[in-house]
This record gives sequence, structure tokens and C-alpha cells, in this order.
Amino acid sequence: MLYRGFTQDELEREYSPSSMIGGDLTPYLDSYTALSAQHRARMEVRENLAYGDAPAQVLDFFPAKGTGAPLHVFVHGGYWQALSQRESAMMAPALIEAEHSFATLNYTLAPDARLNQMIDECRDALLWLAAQAGALGFDPSRITLSGHSAGAHLVAMVLSTSADALARAGLRVRDVILISGIYDLEPISQTSVNDPLKLTPVEVHDLSPMLHPPAPGPRYHVTVAERDTPEFIRQSRAYAELLRKAGHSVSFELKKGMQHFDIIMHPGTFLPSAR
Repeated sequence: MLYRGFTQDELEREYSPSSMIGGDLTPYLDSYTALSAQHRARMEVRENLAYGDAPAQVLDFFPAKGTGAPLHVFVHGGYWQALSQRESAMMAPALIEAEHSFATLNYTLAPDARLNQMIDECRDALLWLAAQAGALGFDPSRITLSGHSAGAHLVAMVLSTSADALARAGLRVRDVILISGIYDLEPISQTSVNDPLKLTPVEVHDLSPMLHPPAPGPRYHVTVAERDTPEFIRQSRAYAELLRKAGHSVSFELKKGMQHFDIIMHPGTFLPSAR
């Protein structure tokens, strides 16, 4: 019997967010790309800043209007095998208007990288940002981390494994916003999503946030779309409850009327000032 009694077809459907929108996510990806290109063309941005030696180890930085602003760092989704920082500039206008600087991270995708490497790359990007805080003009003591879908998983794992390293580097993460994320990799390992990931049982255990809650510190905001699949909603609720039991300040929100691909297009999802 497969995970939680699902048949293979049921499990594939539960872990295919596009199943809730008729199967075609292309219009949403096209909107990400078009809106991001529009904002990049009219906003100040420093693109493809290298935080490592590999081609994919880059980030884009949108500075606030003044120095000393808080920084919002976003990690994109794409099931660890698609998208990049290029499609995340759509978030920039609302964050700059709210007087935050904004950084959106890229990382090496599967099958070219294993999941633990992606986690390490996101950590390295944050450590690089910490070292560059003065040059980039943001306040490293006021950091918000957010991630969508697979990006929420990566953010959760960075905080589970590297919170001390971030603190030693001078980054104080105050808010963590996890949007329609994956926190238990066991079902992923039993679907076609795993074809490029090739997760081993050890990786499923070691890299599942549900099995490795972080130490208390930041405020956590776990949110998921009302029209996400039941399994995505269940995982988000379960992770929020795990954090609560571990002593975290945590909120859970089901975003009414939204689905997996448009939830990130609404500023109220990721704006700290809207909370």
C-alpha cells in the first residue's frame, strides 16, 4: 500500500498542484515571466550577483529607496527542477513600496544537483548576503525569509540545519513565510516528481522538515491556498502544528479563493506589513 492508503494515481494527483486548475499551469508561468520582465525593466536591480562559483549560484537584489532597510529574501518553487530567480521579480514592487529591500535566490536544479546541495546553496546565498549587507545597504538584523512550494521546503531545511551559522554571520531572521510548501518527502519519493530527484530513504528522512523542527526564534507564518490539493493543505497544517508544539510563534492561514500558482501573485501573501 502506498503512502496514507492512496493508489498510485491518487498520490500523483495529490502531489500535482496543477490537477486543481485543469492540468495546465503554463498561463501562470507565463504571467510570472511577463510581470517579472516588466518590473525589471523599470526598477533598480542588481542582477546575477554570484554567491558561489557555479553558474546557477546567483541572486538578484532590488534595493530599497533608502539604506538600512529590512531585507526580504525569497526562494522560488518549481518542484526542485524548474524556474529560477528570474521569474520572482513580480514580488519586488510591493516589497519596495513597503520599504524593504528584496533578494530572490537561484540554485542548481535537479537532476544536476541533489536536494542537500540545493539546501546548502540557499544557506550559502544567505551567508553571502550577510557579508554584503553593508555594501548592499540593508539591515542584517531585520530579515524575512520566504519560500513557495519547493522553496518553502528549502527555507524550512536551511533554518533546521543552519540557523546558528546564519546568526553567527550576523543575520537575524525575524519572520519566516512558508507558502504552499512540502514538509514531508516520503510521498514525493513515491511519485514521478522523484524521477529527477532520485531521493534515497536516508535523504527522505534527513531532508524532511517534519522530522527536523528548527530551534525557536523567528515568527513563522505557514500559509497554503484553499484550492491547493488536500495533501498540500494537510502538510501545511501538520507543519504549523509541529512548530507550535516545538515552542515557535506560528500562524496558519488558508488563503481563500486562491490556488497553488496564483497565491504568490498576491502581495498579502508575502508582505510582513499585511500581517
